[in-house]
Amino acid sequence: MTFREAYNEWKPMKQRVVKESTMAAYIVMVHNHLMPFFGNLPAEKIDKRIVQEFVDEKLDSGLSLKTIKDFLIVLKMIVRYVEEEYGIPVVDNWKIIYPSKNLYGEHKLERYSQEDFRKITEAAFAYPSPRNLAILITITSGMRIGEICALQFSDIDLERKVFRISKTVERIYRIDEETGRSWSELIVSTPKTSSSWREIPIMGSVYSMVKKFAAIARPEYYVATMTEHPTEPRTFRNHYRDFILNKAGLKACIKYHGLRHTFASILIENKVDVKTVSTILGHSDISTTLNVYVHPTENMKRDAINGALKKAFKKI
Repeated sequence: MTFREAYNEWKPMKQRVVKESTMAAYIVMVHNHLMPFFGNLPAEKIDKRIVQEFVDEKLDSGLSLKTIKDFLIVLKMIVRYVEEEYGIPVVDNWKIIYPSKNLYGEHKLERYSQEDFRKITEAAFAYPSPRNLAILITITSGMRIGEICALQFSDIDLERKVFRISKTVERIYRIDEETGRSWSELIVSTPKTSSSWREIPIMGSVYSMVKKFAAIARPEYYVATMTEHPTEPRTFRNHYRDFILNKAGLKACIKYHGLRHTFASILIENKVDVKTVSTILGHSDISTTLNVYVHPTENMKRDAINGALKKAFKKI
């Protein structure tokens, strides 16, 4: 069975069990990258040598390691389908050699300082608007950009003082595999994982501003627009950049996701336990929180050494 034949059988089966946006992404990956390389190959013959050649080609074209690894996840699912459905032994434990991380430089977590956090929140209060309220909510709740764009006033429980996260806004890219025609559309869908369905307490000082906007909004209105229509995340990013540079007065604007990183980092630095932070962020695995956010700072390492050795000195 060729990879193309396996994909054509696997696709309708997979469409029944994953989100629409997830499947759309799989289809684009297969059509643009996997099919041109593996399409006519027997699925059981796709071994380490062939996959390594594919990886090297994509790296040379300038694609990121993460993107290429996403391709391999889809490739592996389709190859495994052949073995699971037809009992044809396949090789899917490819030991791929990737470039050293040093070639790409160390990945640094993008976040704002606590002083920047103060400036951002003060500016949001000084210039109240639906979009600025959305920025304020993000940096004090850790919501993802799709989640804040999808937040409606009906998702806010003013009595219990919590935000209910149950959906996300995202732009999905589609492709007609027969004609090659591609297009995109904005959709409101459910979160990708069950852990993303969650409630986040509203920060005390933010509650009053949320309540004022809620008093003049209909339940179906989206918080970031005060209308029945959600904002496009890409458009919202443009507003965010203008707000950071011209209203908050910061010299540099990092990615919108940096607001989420800032929120989580401040909680960790102030000794909030990792499990609580992980639950608020909606991570499906606490190890994600640990790997991304729990990195001792110079001051933390210095305090640890001084605190521990000081006790030891007293015993001498």
